[in-house]
Order: sequence, then structure tokens, then C-alpha cells
Amino acid sequence: MAMEYTNLGNTGLIVSRLCFGTMTFGRSQWKLGGVEQKTADLMVGAVLDNGINFFDTADIYSAGQSEEMLGKALGQKRQDVIIATKARGRVGPGHNDAGLSRRHLFDAIDKSLRRLGTDYVDLYQVHGWDALTPLEETMDALGDIVASGRVRYIGFSNYAAWQAALSIGIAERLGTARFRSAQMHYSLLCRDIEHEVVPLCLSEGIGILPWSPLSGGFLSGKYRRDAEPVAGTRIGDRGVWFPPFDRDLGFKVVEALNAIAPEIGATPSQISLAWLLRKPGVTSVIIGARSMEQLKDNLRSVDVKLDEKVFQRLEDLTAPKPLYPNWMIANQSQDRLPKN
Repeated sequence: MAMEYTNLGNTGLIVSRLCFGTMTFGRSQWKLGGVEQKTADLMVGAVLDNGINFFDTADIYSAGQSEEMLGKALGQKRQDVIIATKARGRVGPGHNDAGLSRRHLFDAIDKSLRRLGTDYVDLYQVHGWDALTPLEETMDALGDIVASGRVRYIGFSNYAAWQAALSIGIAERLGTARFRSAQMHYSLLCRDIEHEVVPLCLSEGIGILPWSPLSGGFLSGKYRRDAEPVAGTRIGDRGVWFPPFDRDLGFKVVEALNAIAPEIGATPSQISLAWLLRKPGVTSVIIGARSMEQLKDNLRSVDVKLDEKVFQRLEDLTAPKPLYPNWMIANQSQDRLPKN
């Protein structure tokens, strides 16, 4: 395989088109992986050998164990890679053990650095919205963390477009660091961000980092309409269909992927990832794995080139229903668009 690289949004930071997510490392509280250090070392070695230079984790993954294991697996290779982590989730019982306050963010970044075994993180992401903390406090704190050298770039995850836009405006007013990336759920079965978040990212030069690009493993094609999920699969082990999606559409998409797969010599997972790699604004797609077999399959997605017919077939099958005022804006824009 030949890995491809691009800028993280409109920054000068170069990252691989695939990012390796380590949520499966450690004893996950969500029954997502259980990957032990020996396998984690093999996985990290494999992704490095295949040209991936971008790794994603978070302080809440396996209660910090994911960060620790990633740091150990990288070892002396840390200087050769880009590490992204996240903060916001609850990491203890105290009132200030969660959220995006200055107190919590300063505490969280120091603990993440210790677990990762590094003195800086390339990308620090707020893991979700904090309805309690004023945005000015959060953006000011993030700016100070960047100024301290502990973080190089900042990003958001799971924000609505208005929340991200407001944050960007506040950062500009304060003259501090602004968001450079958006880690959002994005897949063939969840194209919701195309309504508002994608246009914002394209306008502001923010790189999109899709999480759960296979919709919790559903798009791997292992699930069937007429059978319950089996033990050993993510949905079977957890008993939860997460992230949520339209189940009927999901099976229609899987059936289409299974039909396309032999035509182009690729697996359903690889086709799903290749589709995302073609989407506007997508910088790097986050892949995860519970086994080396899954990892090797996902890594080959960069070699899958969807022709226009296949790409459009998937686009049409999963097109999100236009929302108001988006459809009105599109209608009223017709006479203002450049003519060919």
C-alpha cells in the first residue's frame, strides 16, 4: 500500500490520510476492545510500517490506559509521529473531574502528557460540549496551554456547527489559538454533519477527522438482517447499536457494499473508508481495530479508488434528507452561482 498525506485543515501540519485510533486499547469501560500491550505494540508497529504517522486517543479511553499503552508502544518513535488526545469526559468523582473549565483542562493535559510519556501533544481536542463552562474560559485556557508549549494545535469533537463557530469567533476576539480540526462521527450511515458542520469546516479551513467511519463495525458487512449479532462482534458483545443509525438503511447499504465488493476487488470496510476519503473537507479517517486481521483490512483502504459510478451509487443511496433552512438557501442561491 502507498499511504497518502495531507495538511491538517489549513495548517502546515502534515498527517497521513488514515489515523490510528486507540480506543480499543486496554480494559474499555464500553466493552470496545480489550487489546493488551503485546497486541498494541504489534498494531502500532504495523501502522507505522504502513506509513501512518497520526494517532488518536483520549483521557477517558479505558480510564487513561489507552494513552499509557500508546505511549509505551510508540517509545522512541514518538518524535516521528503526530499524537492527538482529548479532554472533557469524567475522569474522577470530583466536581472538577470533568468539563472544559480552566482548572480541569490544565489538570487534564498534564496527566495526559504523563501517561503518554511525552512533553507535548500535537493536537488537543475538546471531547464534547460543556454547558456549564463559559466558552471564553475554555478558549482562553486552551490558548494558554498552546502558548505553554504543551500543545501545538487544538480541535473540537462532537460540537454543533453554531458551537464551533461561536468558539472560533471568541478565539479571534481574544487573539488566541483557534480550532484547526473537527473530530466528528461521519460514515455512510451518518451524514448529518453535511448539513452544517462540513460547510463550516470548508469555510474556516478546519480538517475533518471522522470517528467510527464503519458505524461501530456495522459496515464491515458481518451483520445480517435476519440474524441477531453474535458474540465476539462489537454490537454482539455490547448489546448496543452505537452510534445509532437507521437499521433498514444500514442493511440496504451493507447489501450494496457486498454487491460492489467483488466488482472492484475490495471489502465492504475498505469501500466505506475509501468513500469517506473522497469526501470534501476530510483530512484523515480514524480507523480502529480489535485484531490484527481487522487492522490489515482497514489499512488497505487507501489503495481502493472508487470510480465515479460506484461513488455516486453510494452517495445516492445514503443521501441525507435536506433540512430547512438549507434547502431554502440552496433554492435561493441558484441564480447567484457562477455559470459554466
